[in-house]
Amino acid sequence: MQHRTLSLILSGILAVLSVPLVSAHDGESSGGPTNFQIMLISIVISASIYFLITRFLEIQTYLSSPLVFALASFTGSVHILLGLNDYLLLLGGVGVIGILVLSLFVNFSQWQDKIARLGLGMGVTVMFAAYFVSNHDIHYIIEDYLGIITKLAELAIIILLKKEWNQEKKIF
Repeated sequence: MQHRTLSLILSGILAVLSVPLVSAHDGESSGGPTNFQIMLISIVISASIYFLITRFLEIQTYLSSPLVFALASFTGSVHILLGLNDYLLLLGGVGVIGILVLSLFVNFSQWQDKIARLGLGMGVTVMFAAYFVSNHDIHYIIEDYLGIITKLAELAIIILLKKEWNQEKKIF
């Protein structure tokens, strides 16, 4: 439990230290962080979380593998940072991060674990599909590198969760 608390504290410190990167430069007001800043912050957060889980703290997440956890933290942080101007994106990001944080502190029973994975998978799937539903212009989608990278991460989460689900079925 001490490792999980330390992990949460270090993740919070990392998030707070990342705030100056998204502030306006030279006193100018801006509409928020750029896509590049959001991508860098999210990569740093997810890589740090993966490093903390696998190397430093050596804890096991109750929800899924550390790779799924890191990818989900990436997409969650992207959606939270983009959600500063759009509440639907904020809702999706907070939902994903909420499931991840809950999984650090709660040792789910077998059926609760499946429900949490299903919730994570459904949330990520909805975010994946909603991007393409809300963006009809193929030229915009092609030029939106942050959106493409985030959708690739979400697709990897869906595939890895499906693979874990199938492996569990073989065990039981």
